[in-house]
Parts: sequence; structure tokens; C-alpha cells
Amino acid sequence: MSGRGRARTKRGNVTAVRPAISAGRVRVLGLVFTLVFAAFGYRLVDLQVMRDPTLAHAVGRHIERIELPATRGSLIDRHGRPLAVTRPSTTVVVNPRLVAEHQIPGVVAQLSEHLDVDPVRLTEALSSDKAFRFLQRQIDPAIGEAIMELGLPGVWLQEEPRREYPNGECSARALLGRVDIDHFGISGLEYLHDQALTGTDGVSLAEVSADGRLTIVGGESVIHAPVPGEDVQLSFDRDVQFKSEQLVAEAVAANGADWGVAIVAIPSTGELVALAGATHDDETGQASCTTENLNFTRAYEPGSTLKALSIAAVLDAGMSSPYERVSLEPSLHFPLDEGVTFRIFDWFTHTEDTYSTTEILSKSSNIGAATLADRIGAEALYDSYLDFGFGSVTAVDFPGETAGIIQPFTSAVALPTASYGQGVAVSPIQLAMAYNVLANGGGYIPPTLLRGGSSNVERQVIEPETAAQILEMLGAVVDDGTGKAAAIPGYNVAGKTGTAWQPCGHGGYSDCEDGHPTEGRHYTASFIGIVSNDLGPAFTVLVIIDNPRRDEVGGGHVAAPVFAEIASYTARQLRVTPVAATQVDLGPVRAPVSTLPADDADEPAQEQ
Repeated sequence: MSGRGRARTKRGNVTAVRPAISAGRVRVLGLVFTLVFAAFGYRLVDLQVMRDPTLAHAVGRHIERIELPATRGSLIDRHGRPLAVTRPSTTVVVNPRLVAEHQIPGVVAQLSEHLDVDPVRLTEALSSDKAFRFLQRQIDPAIGEAIMELGLPGVWLQEEPRREYPNGECSARALLGRVDIDHFGISGLEYLHDQALTGTDGVSLAEVSADGRLTIVGGESVIHAPVPGEDVQLSFDRDVQFKSEQLVAEAVAANGADWGVAIVAIPSTGELVALAGATHDDETGQASCTTENLNFTRAYEPGSTLKALSIAAVLDAGMSSPYERVSLEPSLHFPLDEGVTFRIFDWFTHTEDTYSTTEILSKSSNIGAATLADRIGAEALYDSYLDFGFGSVTAVDFPGETAGIIQPFTSAVALPTASYGQGVAVSPIQLAMAYNVLANGGGYIPPTLLRGGSSNVERQVIEPETAAQILEMLGAVVDDGTGKAAAIPGYNVAGKTGTAWQPCGHGGYSDCEDGHPTEGRHYTASFIGIVSNDLGPAFTVLVIIDNPRRDEVGGGHVAAPVFAEIASYTARQLRVTPVAATQVDLGPVRAPVSTLPADDADEPAQEQ
């Protein structure tokens, strides 16, 4: 072996070995991954399942719950013509959050040119922190369109219903009543029939643009459709109502009176065809329709129109007959306390010792009415008046309706004065219904404001024979008595005049003007009559003119001519045929100028 020889190292196969990983590192990594996935999972659930207030508010602002207002039913007259209707109108609203503070003055200035709203109120509305405010409701659509053309921030329009009365402010407006801004009845027939007239509002959900102006196409869903209200058909005739109001207003103006009313009714059904009222305006000196329904709410002493009812009670009790001759004293005297004597006398001079019961009524004798009433006594006459409907409200039960004033006739003068309509107070509607009893064969049929009415007799007040006798006697009032001016061509008229004193001050009749009995008397002139043809009674008309200040104040002069005009017009409008063998001009009807005897005053005669 040489010295140069080297030792060799034997090389074998080499195998690589992985570094060892500790269990702690594995756990840390697993925890990290778990937390990451948990975070993603929570966020996913939060976005898709849980409600995020911020996102929910942002989305919710684009979904609106919209009320769909139901159309209010109409009030229509007996022929189906509109008296009160609902039509669409425009309401201006704003989202104040979309109006920047520096924009408010300019927006207010532009809105003030179109809206009837105080600028201070507009500023207050636009400065609100709410998302919705009304600016003005139920305006003309043209005004709304002009506002939208301005492009004002946050301002848009909504459609709302508006109640309209197409016949104007003087066509039964006091009776029809009113609705509030939200279309609920608050007075008159609107209030009485509110439940039937009011429908059921609907509901819809709609996607709208961010500013609330536009509904997204296809984004509206009706949840509940609105149900419209029912139409209510009234018993009124629109034309008769208008004509009656016109004639009453003219009579109030011509006589310088305080107020006047007229009622047209159909006895057989109780339907009220017209209820007119007018008052005198002291400031303007003009007479116009009134906002108060005087026919239901005003109580007054009717005077001689009650003589027909007191005499009916006497005849019904068998205590007299139409042709009995009754001896009448020149005057009646009733001693009162402290040496005061109450005297009753007639407006006309007695030229005969006796008068028939028919003449007592046709001449309107106070003494005759008091003499006859004494036969049946105070209790019987009082009960009879109650049966005729005095002392209680009618079946209509109109808001504010008066029951009148009637109390048992216990004093010495209560019976005689009540026999000719003094000392008791009734409403015009009560008196009209009482005369309907005479036209209905003695049966009381309640009044109604609805078409169709009823023929059901609520109670029998007097016998049919008595009612027929009184009608014939009332015909003599128009033919030969105090009511000649009430006659109308082609029809039979049975009626009665009335000229009553009205109490004033503390209830006296002679202290109205500084204690001067003659100058201070406050009179009420009236006429009520039943118009008939060959088929019988067709309709009743009552006219009352309170406190006429002309030379003539009697019911025959003041109220009867107005009755004739209203009755003539009503007969044509209701197509009531005239009596056989008569010709009636069907053109415009005006009552002829009447000529009355100078002594036809029919005024009450009583003194204390």
C-alpha cells in the first residue's frame, strides 16, 4: 500500500426529515379560521335575516301605506237631482326634511302666491322635523298644477274628496247641513244620515320615489278596495225649495220683517217637499236665506191658525156642529189678581147676536173660539193639542229641534187664549203636521225627509167625519172669510189665517217698546192651507212672516198671497191635476194681486 493512499469514507443514502409542528400552533390556527368564518356567517345572517334599523329606515322611506278614501254618497232630491255631491280636489303636502333651511323663505314666497295660507304658518310647516305636513287641503286642481310647475323641493299633491252643493248657498242649505274637512257630517241631514253616506276607506301599499312625489310603476298593491257610501234620496223637490226660498225672502224684504218660513208637505205620506227660511240682515238691510233651520228650531205663538184645531176638538167631542148658531158676547172678561181684568174681544164688530160655528172660524172670532172651547174644558183641549203633536219633537228629531211650549191650562185665561193660539208656542213643522191630520181623515202621519215616506197612521187624533167637516169650514175661510188672497185657480184651498202677538221682554205682549202697547206689539202673520183636487188633498203649505212693519200686518194680507204663489208653483211642479172642467195656465205662475176688505185684519184682540 503506498504511502500516498487515503482513507475512504463510505457514503450511504440520506433521507430528509420534516420539522416537527407543535400542537399549540395547530390550535391557534384553527381558532383563527373559526373566528373568521364566524364573522362572515354573522354578517351574512345580519344582512339577510336580522333587521338593521338604518337600512330598514332607508328602505321604509320608499314604501308608503296609502289610504284610499271612499266616495261619500250624494244627497239627491225626489227626482234624483243632486243636492250634495262629492268631487275630487287637490291637497298640497310637503316633506319638510327635504327642504333645506336656506330654501324655506323662497319656497314660502312662491307658495304664498297660490295658497290661501298665512306665510307664518307655511314657514312653521316647512321648518318642522316631521316627514309629512299638510299645506292646504281641498283646493282647485288648477292651483295644484300651477304649484307643481314650480318644482319646489319636498312639495307634492294628493287627491282628496270635497263636498259640494251645486244648487248654491240658498237651496235647503240650512237643512242639508255640512261636513268637516275629513268628510264627516257635522250638521243637518249630512249629520243625520252620516252612517249611510259615509263609505269604508280602502288601503294600498306603494313604492314611491325618495322625495315622495312619484309612485313607482308596478309598485302599488291594493290591500282593501274602498266601498263608496250610499246615496240618500230626500223628499225635497229642488225647484219647489228654491222657489219657496225666493218668495219668502221677497216677502220678508217687502214687509220689513225679521224672518219668514215656508213648508210644503204631502199629507198622505208625511213627505216634506220644501222647507224654506229667510232672515233680515240689519247691517245690509237685505233679506236672504238663513243658516238656521227655523222650521224645526223656532217656537212661536201661532195665533188664529190654532182655531181650526180647537174647534175640531169641540166638534169631535160632539159639543157643536158646523151650522150651530152660537151666541157671542161683545167681549169676555176674566178677573185676575190685584184687581186686573183680562179682556178678550174680536177684531170685527158683531152685527148679529149669533154666528154659526163655520162663521166663527171663517171670520176668525176670538170670542167664538173661547166660547166653544169652554164647552170641553181645559184638560180636554190640552190633551187634544198633545195628540195633534204639540209639546214634543217630531219623528225627524232634527238637530236642535224644539218641542215648543205647552203646559196644562190651569189659569183662568189659559183655556180661552189657547183656543185661539195664544199662550202656547209651537214650531212651524208641528203646525204643518197638525193640519196634515185634517187632510188625512184625522190620522197623524209623522213627517219625513226621505222619498217615499209612509202611509201608516201613527195615531187617530179626531174622527174622519170631524176632519171632513173642518176641511169644509176652512174652505169657507178662503171663499168668504179672511183668507181670500190664498185662492188659486183650478184647485180647492182650505186654510186659515193667523195674526198673533209674540211675547217680548219678560214674557209680556205690550212692553216691547217702552211700554207703549200699540206701538210695541210684535205681530206674526201666517197662513196655512191644504190644496185639493178631485182626488182629495194633495199637499199642505204653511207661510209665516214674523214682525211685519208695514201698514198691514194681518195673515190675510201678508202671508196668504205668498201661500198662493208657492201653492200654484208646487201644483205645477208636482203635476197635481186641477179639478175637473177647469183650465189652468201651465206657464210661469204668479199670484194675482188680491183685493181684500179693509177690515180683514184677523188680529188678536186681548188686553190686560
